[in-house]
Order: sequence, then structure tokens, then C-alpha cells
Amino acid sequence: MEGKQFQRRALFTAALLALLVAAFAAVLWNLQVTNLDYYRGLSTRKIANRETVEAARGEMRDRYGRVLVTNRAVYQVTLDLSRMGEEAQRNANLLALLEICREQKVEWSDTLPISESGPFSYTSDTALSYRAADSSAAETVVRTSLGKLVDALPLQSRGFLPAGETDPSAAALMQALRGYFEVDESLSDGEARALIGVLYEINLRQKNIDYSDYIFAQDVDIDFISTVKEHGLTGVQIEAATVREYATSHAAHLLGRVGPIYADTWAYYKELGYNMNDTVGIDGAESAFESYLRGEAGVREQELSTSGKVVSESWYTDPLTGETHEPEPGDNVLLTLDVKLQAKAEQVLADTISSLESADTGGGAVVIQDVSDGGVLTMASYPTYDLATVYSDQALYAQVSSDPLEPFYNRASMGLYSPGSTFKPLVGIAALEEGVTTPSETIRDTGRFTLPEEEKYPYGDFHPQCWIYRQYGGTHGQENLADALRDSCNIYFYTIGHRLGIERIDLYAKMFGLGEKTGFELSESKGRVAGPATSEALNMTWYGGNLLNVAIGQDNTACTPLQLTNYIATLVNGGNHYATHLLRAVKSSDYSQTVLEYEPQLLDTLELDADNVEAVKLGMWKVANDAKSSVSRYFAGLPVEVGAKTGSAQVASNVEADAVFVCFAPYDAPQIAMTIVVEGGASGSNLAQAAAEILDYYFSAEDTLESVDPENTLLR
Repeated sequence: MEGKQFQRRALFTAALLALLVAAFAAVLWNLQVTNLDYYRGLSTRKIANRETVEAARGEMRDRYGRVLVTNRAVYQVTLDLSRMGEEAQRNANLLALLEICREQKVEWSDTLPISESGPFSYTSDTALSYRAADSSAAETVVRTSLGKLVDALPLQSRGFLPAGETDPSAAALMQALRGYFEVDESLSDGEARALIGVLYEINLRQKNIDYSDYIFAQDVDIDFISTVKEHGLTGVQIEAATVREYATSHAAHLLGRVGPIYADTWAYYKELGYNMNDTVGIDGAESAFESYLRGEAGVREQELSTSGKVVSESWYTDPLTGETHEPEPGDNVLLTLDVKLQAKAEQVLADTISSLESADTGGGAVVIQDVSDGGVLTMASYPTYDLATVYSDQALYAQVSSDPLEPFYNRASMGLYSPGSTFKPLVGIAALEEGVTTPSETIRDTGRFTLPEEEKYPYGDFHPQCWIYRQYGGTHGQENLADALRDSCNIYFYTIGHRLGIERIDLYAKMFGLGEKTGFELSESKGRVAGPATSEALNMTWYGGNLLNVAIGQDNTACTPLQLTNYIATLVNGGNHYATHLLRAVKSSDYSQTVLEYEPQLLDTLELDADNVEAVKLGMWKVANDAKSSVSRYFAGLPVEVGAKTGSAQVASNVEADAVFVCFAPYDAPQIAMTIVVEGGASGSNLAQAAAEILDYYFSAEDTLESVDPENTLLR
């Protein structure tokens, strides 16, 4: 009995062992045969990596949904030195990459301020340090990025630089860096300089000196990528990215550009939660609407093999909140701009300036504004440039930068010009509102300004002349307000300016926004209005007779074309002073929702008497339509009636005057106001034809009542 039990137990044990062996064999077969490749891959996973993935930036479109700025998918090259091995292997790897770049004609990022070949010299006067004014001392020494890196690297302790030498020559520094980076002595100066330039960029980031992550090269093509892959260069990473693509060559001063975060702005962006390698708006609308356009970056987790191959990747999930960090594209911004009108204005402005015979003709500007809400339809500055090419072509950038007419300067919002006679409608409305004249009162132009015998003349021997007397020896005779605006009679405006006094002229100028910023989202100059305080601020003496020059738009008054346009818009809409603006709306990344609809900002309501406004408008109507006007022929065939005013702004006795022209249309129900300025253009009448051509384009049915593609209907 006991023997049988023993046999059963032995058989059971043997069966169990056999089963275990079979199971073990099955597991081994699964591991080593069935899923060999899978588990071999698992066995080589050594490196966990987490990286930031930039979100696509929002688009910009014009008021009709036309694309202005969008994104284009590209590939960029980044470097990971931690996977390149020791110095000799790393340097050989980088030299091979540089050789591929030369063969493929790919430019790489290199900001080392040392010449590209020997004998070496610094390419910047402030290569290592510069002296800057400081509030606590007369001046203080500031180290540049290269200077900070020289301080951070142990060049002296390792014997590459003499002890205490913090400002070596370029040649001495290059020799020290060759030793520190263990550059092969057989390399030529040019090859060593190129290699050190790359290592310099990487070390700036490793030492956290003023720079974002290093992008070695951007927008590389498939041939370059294939060649890099063929060479199997360790640590050279090809990543997908997006760059800004411009769908128009116009409105460069408005649209602006994007770029890396610079050292002097890093503290600001850091507070807002940016990473050092983020791309931000540098100027224009890209900067002004950064908070809308910017997307939210995502975080990707990767598992890498020991050879650097990506084994798996997924979006990072926060273990506390469960939130998945996928990139979220930025919102899309709709501008008030009409890009076709912008293109027309730029073309007309360029043609006008090139056609003027004045040797002093320089730059110019055109601004067109919606009278009803302050929206900027057009803002052209001449000369201009193409955003798509100027920052990607070093030779072109150097050419534009050195142009004496300063194409990067936005004359429309930053340029300051004397308004000349375009200031006279403001003096006219002020005189009517203050009751110092009436629309029907006539004032006799005698050629020289005087006062009635019973009124004491307070300006000594200063008796300024009317322009017609000075040029032709004639006079305008008896002039009411409308005729005085048509003829731009100085004597009339000297007289009512004398009655108003400088305090009231300055008050009305401020009410209409002159000498004040307009509220525009982009950079703009404040300007100034002449008066005793302005003269004092300019270290000039104010004399009583200056009042007469102020009344005709001369003296120290200086306005931007944007301010002049806004003042005319405020006048002809009856006194509603709106802030100027470029933003129309913000749409979600897929255009399905409206994130923001711009609400017009009413800065002030001037409560002008409607009859007084009509009296001034009548004078401007006569400028554009009366047979006695020198410019009426240009506006005769337009589809709408126009009100206008010419101006000649004297700059200096030996320089041709600036030409200024303001207008509005239609006359009965104003929709837009426009200002054109040409430096050295001599007379505002020279700009009448240009204004008429732009107005004709805007109000022509075939140009404005065009269909919009169905996919853009959500934008309205």
C-alpha cells in the first residue's frame, strides 16, 4: 500500500517537473524565436528622453480673410554632444557635418565674432565687453556673450591663457580655444575656426549664457537629410518644425517678423512662462498680437536605444493632474488691413515719389483709416522691403540696412512731419466752436498780416505774408472760411489764429489727438504741438509771433501721418475720436470660434456743432471740386465726391518742403480718411493725383466688391 502511494507521488512529481520544463521551454521559444525582434528591441532600451514640441503659430489674415502670414513645415538640424563621444570623435563628427553643409550649400548658425580665417581679428568692436551708462556710476563694463564664455571656461587654469588675461586678442583666444576643445593641430585655420564656431554656440547654451537652444541649421532639404543619414553622424538630429511663410510681399512694416528670444528680453518672457528656445514676435503685428498667435508647446516622451534610435514615443501625461501635454496651435488673427488696397497704395506711392523732379525727394507714407471705428485699412511706408527674403538673405539684408532712406523705418506711424496747411481745418473748427468767427464772415487778404487800426498790433515788426503775395505779388481779396480753405489763405488763418490764442489752438489740437499717441497697437511716435511749453522743452525761445506760424501748421508742430489721418477722421465723423487699431478679430486655431471681436474704443466725444463741421467740410470739398482749386481736375471723374486739403511743410530754408495731403470720402457720408506725405515733395498739390488714383481704386466696384472663397466665410 505504501509502495503504491510512493509511486503515485513520484509520477505526480515527475509530471509536474515535466510541465514546468515544457512551460519554461515555451517561454524561451517565445522570447528567442517567436518575438525575438521585439524583445531584442526592449533589451536595448537604455535612454529615456523628454523634449519640448513647439506648437504651430497662428495665421494672420486681412479684413476679407486673405492669408497674409501662415506656416510652412520644414526640417531643422540640432546637435546632441552628449552622444558624440570623446573630443576626438566629437570633433570628427562635427567636421564631417560641416563638410556636408559646404557640399550641399547649407548655411549653419555661427555667431562667433571672430573672422573666418587667419590672421584672426574680432568682427565687432564689443566682442568681449563694452562700456554702458549706469545709474549708479558714470559707466560700467558689460561683458558680451563671448566675454562671459571666456570667463566661464577654465582657459587660464588649464594653461591656455596667461593668468589674469580676460581680454585676449582674437588670435590668442583662437589658440586657447583650439587647446580647450582639443582641435587637431593639423586642421587649417579656416577648418578650426568653423569647428570652434559650432562648439562656441553649443557651449553658450551649456553655460546658459544669454542664448536659446542651438539650432544648427534650418529649412534643410531632403538631399541634405539623406546625406546626413547615409553618413550615420551620431548626435545629429533632424527635427520637423515650422517657419513663417508670407503670402504677400506687402505691408512689411505692419506684419513684422518672428525670431529667437534675445538676451535683453529673456527676463520678460521668462516671467510669462516661455522657454529659452521659443520663437516670439520681434516687431509689427507679430509682436503686438503675440499673446494670441503663440501656441502652447507640448511635451513628448521618448525611449531611445543605445545607438540613439527612437524606440517609442508618446505625449507626456502629468501623473498628478492626468493632463496630456500635446501642443496646441495658436489662435488666428484677423487684421483691419485690406491687403489689395495696401498693395495699390504702395505702388502709387512708389510711382509718385519716382516721378517727382525734386532732388530732395526721399521717403513717404500713406495711411487710410475707417472713419467709423479707427481701423487702419492701409499703412504704407516708402521705401519698403519684402519680409520673405530680407531676413534670409545676408547680402540683401546688408543692402537694405545700409540704404540711406532707411527702408526698415515705418514713416507712417513713426515719422514726424510738420502738418503745414493740413492743420488749417483744425484751426477753422476751433474758431467756429469758440465763436471767434462764423462761416460767412469774410477777412480781407492784403498780402501782409495786419490788424485793424483800433486794435494794437502785438507782434512788433513781424508781418508775415500770404503765400500768393510772396510768390506772385497778389492777394486773395475777401475770403470766408470755405474759400480760405480752398485757397489756403494764410492771412485768413493768421487772423483767426490771433483771435484764438495759442492756448485754445493747443487745446483743440490735443482734442483731435495731435501730439498724443493714437492707441495704435504697433510702435508710434507721440509727436508734438507747438507752443510755449514745447519751445521750452526744445530749448528754444517762444515769441508771441510764433502763434501766427502755429495757426498755419508750421513752427514746432510735428505729427505722424497716422495722427493726421485720425484727426481728419474725427473731424468729418462729427467729433467721435476713436483709437486707431489694426486688430479686427481673433479666431480659434481651426476658425470654428471667435475668441475676440474688437470693440471700437471711443477716446473722446468732442460734441462739435454739426453746422460748424459742415462749414469746414465745405471748404475741403472746394479744395477737391471747385473750379478755382488747382487740384480739382484730379477728382473730377471719381465715383464719389471727396473733401481734401493740401499742405506744404517747410523743413529748412535750403531744403525742399515736405508735401502733405489729407482727404476723406465720400463727402456726404464719409467712410475713409487718408493722408499722404512725401519728404521733399514740395507741395501737397503734387500728391492729389496719387490720392485720386487710390480713391478711385477703393470705390470702384470691380476692385472692392469681389467674392471671397467659401472656406473663408467663417472669418467675417
